[in-house]
Amino acid sequence: MKKILTSLTLCCLAATLLTAQNLITKVPSNASVVIKYAGENFTTKVPLQKIDSYGFIKNNFFKMLHLDTLTSLQHTGINFEQDAYQYITMEDSSLNYVTVLHLKNLPQFLQLIKANYGATITTVQKNGYSMLPVSATTYVGWSDKMAMIVNTTYQNKKNYYDWLYRSNNDSTVAVVTSPVAEEVVIVTDTTVKFNPPKIVKTKPVKPIVKAKPKTPVKRSPEKNQPSKKELEEIAAKEQYRIQDSITAVKKDLWEQQQEMIAKAKQEAVAEKIMGTAFTGSIISIENEVSYKKIIDPVAHASVWFNAENISAQYFNYFNRGMYSMLGNTIKYTKDTAAGFRSSVNIYFDKDKMRMEQKTFSSDAKMAAMGAAVMNSKQNESIINYVNPGNIGYFSMSINTEAMANYYYTLMKQYISNTPYLKEYGDIVDVYIDLLEIMIDEKGIADMMPGNFLFVMHDLKTKQVSYIDYEFDKEFNRKEIKKTKSELSPNFTFVMETKKEGFMEKLAHLPIKYAEKEKFNYKDKGGYYEYTLDSGKYPISSLYFMVKNGKAVVTTSKEAIDLTINNTGFATDAVTKNSILNNNYSLNISTKKILEKMGSEFSAGVNKKIGDYLLANMGDIKMESSLKDGIIQGTTTMSINGNHANSLEFFFNMMESINNIIEKEKQEQEKKVD
Repeated sequence: MKKILTSLTLCCLAATLLTAQNLITKVPSNASVVIKYAGENFTTKVPLQKIDSYGFIKNNFFKMLHLDTLTSLQHTGINFEQDAYQYITMEDSSLNYVTVLHLKNLPQFLQLIKANYGATITTVQKNGYSMLPVSATTYVGWSDKMAMIVNTTYQNKKNYYDWLYRSNNDSTVAVVTSPVAEEVVIVTDTTVKFNPPKIVKTKPVKPIVKAKPKTPVKRSPEKNQPSKKELEEIAAKEQYRIQDSITAVKKDLWEQQQEMIAKAKQEAVAEKIMGTAFTGSIISIENEVSYKKIIDPVAHASVWFNAENISAQYFNYFNRGMYSMLGNTIKYTKDTAAGFRSSVNIYFDKDKMRMEQKTFSSDAKMAAMGAAVMNSKQNESIINYVNPGNIGYFSMSINTEAMANYYYTLMKQYISNTPYLKEYGDIVDVYIDLLEIMIDEKGIADMMPGNFLFVMHDLKTKQVSYIDYEFDKEFNRKEIKKTKSELSPNFTFVMETKKEGFMEKLAHLPIKYAEKEKFNYKDKGGYYEYTLDSGKYPISSLYFMVKNGKAVVTTSKEAIDLTINNTGFATDAVTKNSILNNNYSLNISTKKILEKMGSEFSAGVNKKIGDYLLANMGDIKMESSLKDGIIQGTTTMSINGNHANSLEFFFNMMESINNIIEKEKQEQEKKVD
């Protein structure tokens, strides 16, 4: 739990880092992810003096930064009142996570760095800035008014065994041995110089010959002299041991070399990133059309990401070793100019936290495809499965035919930019067109038009049995039947379909095999019931039904009866409007969930935490649809209790939970004493 609290602390403190020079000019246009923290808004929401007052900040975050608990965040040298940025980018095969901060007191900031990393590391003076390599992957740079922290990881380190067994390897390995030691030298064509530690050769030391006993002991030659086969086995084992030792040394030296190469690459990349930022020669993302289109400059925090860039980076990372034995690593080089960009703008209002999501493409064709996917409306008859007082629901309405066509376009883009395949792109293009002709998207859309609804009607506690084992003194195992409480969900999943005949066949299919396979699945006349052992499982029955253009899977017999009678629950007007007017609609009653899960938090620290969340955490709601050519959505989480705003709520929540845990820990220690 402390690790979770520390992570949450970092997130919230990052949220408070939030204009002289606008640091957006230091964020490159090829970034995959850009995070902005609005300093002026955040310090208004939760002032630094307030943050300093939280015990968990002093006890966890300050210790992590090696700060004295008497120190204030105002004395770190960082200007928390101005905007801060973080971004992710790929440079020269290195994945980089970069933080850009305003400084207001350089000596204080340098003292912070010194406290974290010591005074023994040498600062390197560059053109217009200073740079400190605090580790092989972390570099800090600063000028009078700005600081950058670059965490970088080189992605293309070679694998020793791939290199060893590759037929066209570009390196040679010379192994020189002596009776006492083996010397291994690896020579490569890399630009990074590598000098493995030399192993000094020594002359073989003559063994000390012990004096023979005056009266030799008579021994049987047959019993004491090893046979020729035994001598051969001993020699083979010794040769294997020597060869294994040589291999281990070679592998260790190889890995040292790869670490040195990676370190050199990482330092060069960090220097490149800092150099372009501090000298102002960077092409900034501030002029990127999609960034300005979907990022709100007055949001308390915002996240922008390029999904295609992220996909390309992870494709290259996970596949870099797959083809290395061929001597060339496969690489995905997608031109992402026409792809979709997404954002989340976050607002910490007084009574709720609000997140505005947006997805946009500047390319007319891609935008039209996105609009086609969202060109759908939920079936009104499906809405009637949402019961009053439900715990939560999720409604989705998309055009599955348009979605299928969109996938064909993505496949063509992927193949046309993939090595080994793009050479045959014209052939593959024809194949995909043929595939599109053969596959009946209309048929798929008829079977699943794209209207789905999931409802959690209720959540109860049920006693179920299970088998545990005990052992006697002779370690004989004995089965013990026990019981425990488990949550039993009451839910319904319903899907619109225009292929009732096929879905009915699918629902009827298990009847034929039920008796043979010994499971209880029966036709109940209009619907099907799969009965489970009520003593072993939290769910007693699962029902299947196809009627009036709907396929239903549910644990609720009431939902089945309503379907048979062509009726439904009395769904409230607000829910109906939300579902009908949005492609996505979600509502979760946090209070009901916490109340229903009371048995899971029935005592001790868990109960206290559950009670706090119940008193302070409100409902979660999400809606999303197409507006002005942009896929837009809003997610809100309401808050209760005595909090100035939703950002302060998060700090108060972590402080309260931390205090509950610490108090419980102290009470347990007293009991032990």
